[in-house]
Amino acid sequence: MTLKKLKLHDLWGYASGEGATSITMNGIGNFAMLFYTQIMGMSPELAGTVFGIVTVYDAVTDPLMGTISDRTTSRFGRRHPYMLIGGLVLAVLFLFLWFIPETFHGEKKLFWYLLLLNILIKTAFTVFVVPHTALGFEMCRTDDDRARLQGVRYGFNMIVNIVFGGFGWILFFPNRVTADGSVLDGTKIHENFLNMGGVLAGGALFLILLCVFATYKFAEKGLVKKDNQSMGDHTKAFIHDLKDVYSDKLVWFVFGFFGLAQFSMMVVSQVQMFTYVEYMQFSAYEKTFVHVGGMLGFMTGSFFLGGLVKRLDKKKTGYLAMIIGSFGCLALLAIFTGGLMAPKSVPLFEIKDEAFHLSSVVFGLFQTLWWSGCGIIVPLATSMIADLSLVKKLKTGEVTEGRYAAGFSFFLKAASALGMFVTGYILKSVGYVSGAATQTSDTLDKLALMTFIVGPFLMVLSFFVLRKYPITHQTMNDLRAEYGQEQA
Repeated sequence: MTLKKLKLHDLWGYASGEGATSITMNGIGNFAMLFYTQIMGMSPELAGTVFGIVTVYDAVTDPLMGTISDRTTSRFGRRHPYMLIGGLVLAVLFLFLWFIPETFHGEKKLFWYLLLLNILIKTAFTVFVVPHTALGFEMCRTDDDRARLQGVRYGFNMIVNIVFGGFGWILFFPNRVTADGSVLDGTKIHENFLNMGGVLAGGALFLILLCVFATYKFAEKGLVKKDNQSMGDHTKAFIHDLKDVYSDKLVWFVFGFFGLAQFSMMVVSQVQMFTYVEYMQFSAYEKTFVHVGGMLGFMTGSFFLGGLVKRLDKKKTGYLAMIIGSFGCLALLAIFTGGLMAPKSVPLFEIKDEAFHLSSVVFGLFQTLWWSGCGIIVPLATSMIADLSLVKKLKTGEVTEGRYAAGFSFFLKAASALGMFVTGYILKSVGYVSGAATQTSDTLDKLALMTFIVGPFLMVLSFFVLRKYPITHQTMNDLRAEYGQEQA
C-alpha cells in the first residue's frame, strides 16, 4: 500500500501557525529594543540583559514541553490543546509588550515588567511551538512530505517577515511633520508602536486559530487518560526522554550539521548589518532592497525543498544548498574585496535624492544566493529530525515526536545564541569601534572579509558532518518494510 501525500491546503494550514510565531518573535526582534530604549527611556544595557536572560530560559524549557506533550492524553489529542492555549496566551501577552500600564513606568519597574512579561511570552511560545513542530512530524506519512511541509512552513515564516518586518518601517512607522516644520522620525512616535502592536497581535491571533482549526483533523482524538502519576514518575519520564534523544547517535549527525550551519547563518546575519552601513554605505532604499532580497532568497529555497528532496534525497540536497550559499558569499568576496567593483559604484537612478547603485544590485543578488542555500538547510534539517523520530517510533512503538522536536528546538536556539555571542568578538577582532563616526579603512576591509568568508568556512565543516549521515529514502523504506508499515 502506498502512503498518501499531504494536500496543499493541509501544508498551508499547518504553516499558518509558523506565521503566528514569525509575527510575534520577529516583531520582538525587530522593534522591541527600539521601543524600550527610544520611547520608554530604558537603558540599552538593561534591555539587553532582559533579552539575554529570557533567551537562556527559552532554550531550557523546550525539552520539558516535549515530554509533557508526548505524554498528554485527552479527547482533543496530545498537541492541539497546548497549541490553542499557548497560542492564544502568546497573542495576548504580545499586546502587553507595547501597551504598558502607567504603574510600571520608570526604569526599575520597567525592567521587572519586561523581564516577567518576556518570560511569560517565551513560556507561551514554547507551549505552542513544541507541540506544533511535533504535529508537523506526525502529519507526514512520507519522507518527501516531511521536507515539503517544513519547506512551506519556513517559507511562510519568511513571507510574513517580509510583510511585517522588511516593509514594517513603511507600514507602521511613518514620519511626522511637527508644528515647527521639522520631521520627527517614525520610530520616535509612541502611537506608531501601539498601532503596530495591535495589528501584529490581531494577526497572530487569527493565524493561531486558523492553524488549530485547519490541522485538527490530524489530532489523535479520544486518547484514554492514564492513571494518575506521581511527581517522581513525571521526573523519570523527563529524564528518560532527554536521554532517549541525546543518546541517539543519528541525532548528533543532524545536530552537528545543522548547528554549524545555523551558527554560520547567525554570524553572517549579524555581521552583514555592519557591512551594509560601514563598508557598502547603502542608502535606506538600498538596505531595504538587499535585506528583503535575502528574505526572498530564504523563502525561495524553502519552497523548492520538497522538489529537491524528491529528486536528490536529503543528503545531496544539503550538499547543493551548501554549494549555492557558499558560492554567493565567495562571489561577493571576489567582487568587492578582490577589487572587481567598489562600494557605491555606478549610480543607476535616484529615489528621493538618494542614488541607487549597481554595486547594491550586485551585492543583493549574490547575497540572495547565500540566503537561498540557508532557506534549504533549515527546513531540511527539521525534516531530518522528523525522520529520526519516526525511526525511533518504528523501533520502540513510543510516541517520540515531541521530545525530538524539543531537542531540535533547543539546539537551534543554542546555536543562535552562540552566534550572537561570537558576533561581538568578531567585531572586536576587526577593530570595530562602537559609537565612532567613521571606522578605519583596515577595519572596513576586515569587516567585509569576515562577512564573506565565515559562512563558507563553516559550511565546509558542516559538509564533513553531513556526509556521515546514513539515512536515505531506501533506508526509510527498508525500515518500514521491516516493521510492517506502508511504503512511501
